[in-house]
Amino acid sequence: MRGMRNRIAHGYFEINLDVVWGTVQTALPVLLEQLPAVRQDCGQ
Repeated sequence: MRGMRNRIAHGYFEINLDVVWGTVQTALPVLLEQLPAVRQDCGQ
């Protein structure tokens, strides 16, 4: 997921939307689970 931003920002028409959607479906739930701990660490 780390390299996704650069691929999207500079890939233009070479972006595979199935890969983007798959990443969203697998990575987003994990990130949402981690968000409360990150916010607590930041004092928010």
